[in-house]
Amino acid sequence: MARVDDYQMSFDLSAAELAQRDFAQVAAHAGAELAEDGGLRLAYYGRPLAVDRQPLAVRALDGGPELPLAEQALVLHYLERADGTPASGEWITFREVEAGEFYWSAFVKRAKTPLVSFFGERPELLPQLAAKVGGRPGQDVGNVSAIVRALPRVEFMLVLWEGDEEFPPEGNVLMDKNIGHYLSTEDIALAAGLPIYKMMASFKR
Repeated sequence: MARVDDYQMSFDLSAAELAQRDFAQVAAHAGAELAEDGGLRLAYYGRPLAVDRQPLAVRALDGGPELPLAEQALVLHYLERADGTPASGEWITFREVEAGEFYWSAFVKRAKTPLVSFFGERPELLPQLAAKVGGRPGQDVGNVSAIVRALPRVEFMLVLWEGDEEFPPEGNVLMDKNIGHYLSTEDIALAAGLPIYKMMASFKR
């Protein structure tokens, strides 16, 4: 499991790289807005964020809690990697992304298992809670689905299949075929699970 020091190093490395970049180009590639102060504005699971330039920092703009360091690093990784490639419109499973098999167990632990465990017996909650984290109704996949926009050019489709007398509920988190232009495979595994945990927290509140 990654330690705080690891997240800090990850954040610092991306911050150093982004400090050398043209933020206007970064904004264009990432689907972010270039602010008057030279920083960036973007939505993150339905929350407005600021990415300040000097010093480089990630801030929530909605008065809510600040993002954990791991999520701040994720935002910077996205900005650093984004290249403006449009979505393909083709949804794939995590196994189909580059090195997906290597990170499969992490993806299952972070995303697939929590999705089924929490929503499997109450699928009607998925679209309701998805709306709180930048989500909207999904496509005609499974019995229930929702599409959550994690970042301006990264979306996940959460899909549930209801169980019956023979089979337990099943679920999966799908992503656009071009997601690798915006997040590394390790970051995809993290980002795919975040909306589920955020929805669970919202339900408990």
